[in-house]
Amino acid sequence: MLRELRIQNFAIIDRLEVRFHEQLNVLTGETGSGKSIVVDAVDLLLGGRASSEQIRTDCDEAVLEAAFEVSREGPIAAQLQEMDLSDETGDDLIIRRVVGRSGKSRAQVNGRLVSIGQLQPLGNLLVDIHGQHEHQSLLKPEQQLYLLDAFGKLLHHREEFHRQYLAFRKIQSDLSELGNRERDRSRREDFLRFQIQEIETAQLSPGEDARLEQERNILANAERLAVLAEEAYQHLYAADGAILSQLARVESSVDELAWTDERMKDVSTTCSEASAQLREVAGRLRDYKEGIEYDPKRLEQVEERLHWIASLKKKYAPTLEGILDFLRKAKEELSALSTHDERLKSLGGALEAARAKCADLAKQLTQERSRAARLLEKKVEHELAQLKMGKTKFKIRIESRHGTEDLEPTGAEAIEFLVSPNPGEELKPLARIASGGELSRMMLSLKSILAAVDRVPTLIFDEVDAGIGGGVAEVVGQRLKELARHRQVLCITHLPQIASQAALHFTVEKLLSNGRTVTKIKRLEKEDRVEEIARMLGGRELTPTAFQHAREMLDLAAH
Repeated sequence: MLRELRIQNFAIIDRLEVRFHEQLNVLTGETGSGKSIVVDAVDLLLGGRASSEQIRTDCDEAVLEAAFEVSREGPIAAQLQEMDLSDETGDDLIIRRVVGRSGKSRAQVNGRLVSIGQLQPLGNLLVDIHGQHEHQSLLKPEQQLYLLDAFGKLLHHREEFHRQYLAFRKIQSDLSELGNRERDRSRREDFLRFQIQEIETAQLSPGEDARLEQERNILANAERLAVLAEEAYQHLYAADGAILSQLARVESSVDELAWTDERMKDVSTTCSEASAQLREVAGRLRDYKEGIEYDPKRLEQVEERLHWIASLKKKYAPTLEGILDFLRKAKEELSALSTHDERLKSLGGALEAARAKCADLAKQLTQERSRAARLLEKKVEHELAQLKMGKTKFKIRIESRHGTEDLEPTGAEAIEFLVSPNPGEELKPLARIASGGELSRMMLSLKSILAAVDRVPTLIFDEVDAGIGGGVAEVVGQRLKELARHRQVLCITHLPQIASQAALHFTVEKLLSNGRTVTKIKRLEKEDRVEEIARMLGGRELTPTAFQHAREMLDLAAH
């Protein structure tokens, strides 16, 4: 639910903060006071189109922020998880949007930047705004189908069909791929055998190229390496005045020092260790030199082997490991091709079984949907009659697709809610109802019936009282109050019959402050609320009769 709304420098609102009730909230005020600006702010906050014209005059930016209480489970939680925000939300969800003078905006969810493309689907799950077609999920055929299934308790059947549908399409895709392979299977098998033989003939081993490159480097530089090793050996050990000879004299002197002065023992030890290490180095240099052999024939063999490996890398993969992986995959593909006929037969049988199962589940779903549609039609028309729209016809058009090839993930049907508000008029899609008031009442009736299954937690009605009054207004108010037991409702109204039903009542006023027009919102309590209801009943002249009538309406609504 929408817990709190904060608006700054938006239209003629300089600063506004309001906390809402979890049930029915109404906003009242004189025409032009700015009531709909609050709805526009929510619209923008949840992904609506931004414009610099929405920013208050002489201000650099408009700032909108809303705090929602959300469940840790359900579609909102799933959407947050998809946005990678599920670990940060808890039960609180803070949405913030800032619009700059350039018309560009930035949006945040719980402090993290999100795109408008991410914000819009989240907003559609949080709030339904009735009075602006683009934000009414009930106008979308896919949502209508979901609500029909939810109303008819068919979601389990729908999910079962969906799983079977995906299995059917997967087998179908596998068969199609197998069929495409069949056309060039023989040629492909020959080509794979050639590739496998070419790689296997090389008898490659992991890391072989690195070892060969090192060997080539040594063979190509054998003479120079032998000279360097000999020079190092001579200077270290064999030549007159060699380092080890000099070190032996140093070691003798230090040993004598250590014999006399114990403080030099560690120096003596270090000298001994250095001498031993250098003797080991000298031995390794001697062995290294003796082991170097200039072998032109071996160098040629290594060069040829590296050239062979390079040609394979060019054809199959840039690394030796990649070539070996290519070999493994080629063998797997050849094995699969060799069992092609058996695989084709097996998939063909599986496809027919899946097709039959899919068709059977789709047929069951069609029958149940038809039953649920007839029942929902009756309930909606009954509800509309209570709202003084007894002549309105409501039908659910079901267009069935024939054959499993035409099935969709949701079944064999495309549905659409059709309405004829007046006798003699043709049935039209819900989205094409011209009157905002009729549409809002239509939505109210559907929401009342579907309150237990609809997933959107907050409903905003902007024009629900258009063109009604008297007894109709009283019924609309009662329906809104009843609906608010299941969903949070925000309603902008001019009618006291609706306003009197509210759990929280706010008045919106347009005032002059420091020579500037501003819109303010005020929560009404006790006598202030009586006065506002009286104003709505009697206009500017607040008579004792109007006050008495207002109190009676509030008392009646409270029981």
